[in-house]
Amino acid sequence: MTLSINTNVSALTAQRNLSTSSNRSATSIAKLSSGSRITTAKDDAAALAIASGLKLDLASLRAAQSNVSQATAILQIADGGYSQLGEVFNRLQTLATSAQSDQISATERGFLNTEYQQLLSEIDRIADSTEFNGIELLGGAASLDIDPGTLGTDMVPANGFVGFEFNASVRTAGESLEVTYDEVTQVFSVSVYDAAGGSGAGNLVASQSVDLNDLAGDPFNLGGTGTLDAGNTFEINFGSIGLNMTVNSDFDTAAAGGFGGDFATGGVDILAGAGTTATTLNFLVGVATTDVVSITLQVGNAAALGVGGTSVDNIANAQGAATAIDTAVQNLNTARATLGATLSRLEFAGSNVAIQVENSEAARSTLEDVNVAEEFTNFTSSQVLVQAGVSILAQANQQPSLLLQLLQ
Repeated sequence: MTLSINTNVSALTAQRNLSTSSNRSATSIAKLSSGSRITTAKDDAAALAIASGLKLDLASLRAAQSNVSQATAILQIADGGYSQLGEVFNRLQTLATSAQSDQISATERGFLNTEYQQLLSEIDRIADSTEFNGIELLGGAASLDIDPGTLGTDMVPANGFVGFEFNASVRTAGESLEVTYDEVTQVFSVSVYDAAGGSGAGNLVASQSVDLNDLAGDPFNLGGTGTLDAGNTFEINFGSIGLNMTVNSDFDTAAAGGFGGDFATGGVDILAGAGTTATTLNFLVGVATTDVVSITLQVGNAAALGVGGTSVDNIANAQGAATAIDTAVQNLNTARATLGATLSRLEFAGSNVAIQVENSEAARSTLEDVNVAEEFTNFTSSQVLVQAGVSILAQANQQPSLLLQLLQ
């Protein structure tokens, strides 16, 4: 090898090798300190991409695990409600059976009926109070039935009055019926027009009043009378439920439980009813949007179970109540069986998700986690090379000074 004062090739070679060893040592330190085999994309680009996808799946799977846990808790709450309802129905059946006996006097039967009615109220209370995070599980949704007499129309806004079902036909030729519902303002309108008329400002002769106490099935009263010119409209404001109804007709009578009168020769009856719309719950228990477990819960109030309005104040009513109770208990048993089957399914779904999480974590670990023993061996080797490189570089840097001896 040529000796030169200007260029020290040996030192350059030693410096390059020392830099390589230092970089390897630094890489090993980064991997060992982070626990990850891939600290930058250049370490393993393909493995990094696969591991990122697995991390995304793992996030979804862990959320699904949480969903399964919450779903189980929700259904256990519902099952507890059903269990309590079953206890109440056992007592109702006892009362109904006792009231059918001739040895019970009318006064004693009245006492039985008092307890019976209180228990019916308790059924509604249990149904309404069985909820999870504000979601009513057994209470159902309230509804409003409007039946305009002989017009042959039945309109049912349901589920908080966000829509309605409507089946009708025009009563006579030349008349038209218009039904509108605004989901934003929650205004429900029904208008009847004749061929010569149209919607216009109503000439109200007398005022109407509405007394709406609740939505539990009790009828309410409309008092007063009103007369409209043909083709004009009349608006009734149900402020307690945020509902306006506009009809084109004459009103001349009022009665408890609704209002009647001339509605194109037919009366109009309005009744706010207890909720009977079942609650359907959907639980996402996997990564895909199709990994859904659904269950529709039986509404648990007295009206939905068919015992609303029953009594045991006489033998005939007690017999009818006993039959209704039998049917209600069968429905409850069916509901609990369905709920139990869903809980069993959720248990297996939870186990499946847990296995998926375990296997996905293992796959991600293989791709991403550092092998500590192997990497520490690499680090030790790099450190030895660094130390050797430093020593050799020092020796190489002394070579030009040896040339000075030739000049002495």
